[in-house]
Amino acid sequence: MTSEESLGPVPVSLDKDRTTVLGYPRGDLLTVLIGMPILGLLLGIGLPPLARWLSRSPVLPWRDGITFVGTLDKPWQAGIAAGVGLVAGLLIAVTEIEETLKLKLTDQELAAEQHNRTRTIGRERVSAVFLDGKELVVLDETSRQFTRGVHKTAAPALAKAFRSHGYPWQDADPHASLFQRWIPGVPGLSAEAQAVLAARRIALKSDAGEDVRDLAETMQGLGYVVRDEGKDQYWRPLAGGPGGRGGGART
Repeated sequence: MTSEESLGPVPVSLDKDRTTVLGYPRGDLLTVLIGMPILGLLLGIGLPPLARWLSRSPVLPWRDGITFVGTLDKPWQAGIAAGVGLVAGLLIAVTEIEETLKLKLTDQELAAEQHNRTRTIGRERVSAVFLDGKELVVLDETSRQFTRGVHKTAAPALAKAFRSHGYPWQDADPHASLFQRWIPGVPGLSAEAQAVLAARRIALKSDAGEDVRDLAETMQGLGYVVRDEGKDQYWRPLAGGPGGRGGGART
């Protein structure tokens, strides 16, 4: 038998096994799935006349491209532009939902789904759960980041959900004071870690999200945790020190 309890904007389902599911908030889900395609449609319809108006300006960057968009004045061309905008809005909405962290909690374990990958960790191995800006972070027993990702649930609702299952919710990162800004050649890092961070800096500047995540995992394998502030990287050793391991979460 299943009952439901509301935690803020996200429904929290509690069954006989005390399972809590935290997904994309329903209100936000409707807004994204409906609002983004409509916005894309309106942009597709409105861009050609806007481009024609802008092309009158004597000083105009990207003039050739804007002028071309302004020539799309035939009905069939307007229809194609509107369709492209609709599809683009839908793709953005789907990407937004897929990249948002989804969680399933029980008294025994936590499952986190993100980027088409699900990982599971036992509750006894979780040392801290907290929000770092808009991202939810779960640390294992060696202070390794088991998962990090944006979650749309309000902080009080997240805290209530985790605490209801006995997870160690924290108001802030308990290891925040250990982070140091990475500067090439900074002492305390191995040559291999320096090379990984150098490659990751390039990935950050290129907005290569998958490479950024993979290189952060590589750093954890070397014994360091990485977090970002804008394009700047900050690092700290795992609780077990450089070369420590977080133990593998089940995938």
